[in-house]
Amino acid sequence: MNLHYRKNLCLLYLISFFQGMVFYAPVAALYRQSCGLNMLQITVIESISLILCIALEFPWGILAEKMGYSKTIAVCCGIYLASKVIFWNAHDFSDFLFERILLSFAIAGLSGVDMSLLYLTVPKEQFHKVCSIYDSLGTSGLLASSVLFTIFFQGSWRIAALMTVLSYAAAFAASLFLSPLPAGSSHCPGDCITSFSAVENPCLILKNFLGNKRLLLFLSGTALLSEMCQNVTVFLNQLQYIRCGASDTVIGFFYILVSLAGLFGIFSFAATKKAGEFIFSSLCFLLPAVLCFLLCLTENPVLSAVCIIGIQLMGSLFQPLLSRFQNEEIRTSSRAAALSLQAVFLECTSAAVAPVYGILADRSLPSAFFAGTFSCLAGYVFFLVWYRKR
Repeated sequence: MNLHYRKNLCLLYLISFFQGMVFYAPVAALYRQSCGLNMLQITVIESISLILCIALEFPWGILAEKMGYSKTIAVCCGIYLASKVIFWNAHDFSDFLFERILLSFAIAGLSGVDMSLLYLTVPKEQFHKVCSIYDSLGTSGLLASSVLFTIFFQGSWRIAALMTVLSYAAAFAASLFLSPLPAGSSHCPGDCITSFSAVENPCLILKNFLGNKRLLLFLSGTALLSEMCQNVTVFLNQLQYIRCGASDTVIGFFYILVSLAGLFGIFSFAATKKAGEFIFSSLCFLLPAVLCFLLCLTENPVLSAVCIIGIQLMGSLFQPLLSRFQNEEIRTSSRAAALSLQAVFLECTSAAVAPVYGILADRSLPSAFFAGTFSCLAGYVFFLVWYRKR
């Protein structure tokens, strides 16, 4: 890998770390409530943001093919920065809504583009390892900012928001130095099967995507796994700790441990190489299924924490491998557009599955965990069919 590619790689690492540093993350909801928003308004804003992200994913992917990946990342980092400035100065519903609208543009624009540039920057055999580091740096930034918030910014939420602005300004500055891949780079032609004309025909990209039943099966399986991990580690875990009678202090301690487990994604490449691709992938589905089933049965806080940490750990380890699989499934030169379509499918699947966990949890928490076990097993069946036809 020559100096040109190493520079891009280092800059992408910096962007991931700085954009992970959201200093106000531990009090994001409380911050909004202090400005007069209620939970209904907060959830309405989140819903509008999700709808916008889904609607903008594919158009942004097409635009990125025309603008170039490095320019697209710089533009989106600039929009990201603008959203954080607005958040810092927000005082009412309209301010926070505008912030989330801008954030939706940035998230949809970056989705697939950063991974595309990363994939085309490094040799194929190094992508899995590099992706593990890239994801872990984002988590490291979030963890570092959470620790700093706890030490220095408790009760100073506006200052925490200002620090986030400075962090995103650093990410934007780094993005300005990204370089486009040289024309005729050996990274590009070997990864592209169709001609560049596909960029000008979004309908063809969409038709090819919807016609790839095997890919849709794979995405469905991974969406079931990812949604289970998301719901258990972000929402259901708190209900489980309360069910076990854990105190707020204990819950906070468990939260830190779960956050630390998110850093272990950096070992994804080594773990895959050690166990073998198929065995490791299988463990990423089957072990969370077992742990989720144990959560159905236990009311022990320590065992519950071990299960939740294990689910977070396996989800973090699988994410870089998932990114590699997604990139390897692309059969068009319009890589960012294809990844954007995959993201739309995953988001729509997640949006359909997520309410099921909420409905079941309201009725009976163990039934929600049982649904998570079933989701992992069903996802694994889909994965098996895809893998054997791969």
